[in-house]
Amino acid sequence: MKDDAESQRIIEIEIDVKYWTQSLPTAAQVRPGRCLGCGAPGVELGGTVVLHGHGVRGRSRWGPGESGETPEKGTLPQRRYECQRCGAVLVVRPRGVVRHRRYSAAAIVLALWLWSGGKQSDPEVREQVCVRAPSGVSRPERWTTLRRWAKAARDGALLSNVVGSRDWTLRACAERAARVVAALADATIVEPAMRAFAGAAHAR
Repeated sequence: MKDDAESQRIIEIEIDVKYWTQSLPTAAQVRPGRCLGCGAPGVELGGTVVLHGHGVRGRSRWGPGESGETPEKGTLPQRRYECQRCGAVLVVRPRGVVRHRRYSAAAIVLALWLWSGGKQSDPEVREQVCVRAPSGVSRPERWTTLRRWAKAARDGALLSNVVGSRDWTLRACAERAARVVAALADATIVEPAMRAFAGAAHAR
């Protein structure tokens, strides 16, 4: 997944997001091995800690916790570290966060799959992914966020390894992105929507 503006100082690790949220690892358990600012070791051979724990910062994580669960507004805690050599601040978190978006990667990819491969309507997808009830009366049958996500996937602004074509429909771009991510899921997961959701934990 693409990172935030501080992408060079964010470290995403492959760890189950639910486990991370429910049992946040200690600062020592996920301390980076090296500073991304100056290259100093996280802990020197003599035991001196160079990357000091610098607290926890919450980040929005909206959507269902699992495929089929009720979507909700959640917060993903992120471990922060400060380098005692150069002052750089590093952020450690599980994969599954999308730059400038409150919804989790899993929620976005699930929505793209339901809308494209699953052939579901906007209201059907919204009910399963969106944390907000529809507001207003203008075109209630259309969830514009889906198309924004599909355009981002087409342009390579959502997933770094997925780029579509402007000659494709947005649904085609959405389906390609969802299938690429679903291919990263554990082979034991068979149901397409669940594969799309699970694969997001491994996407870059």
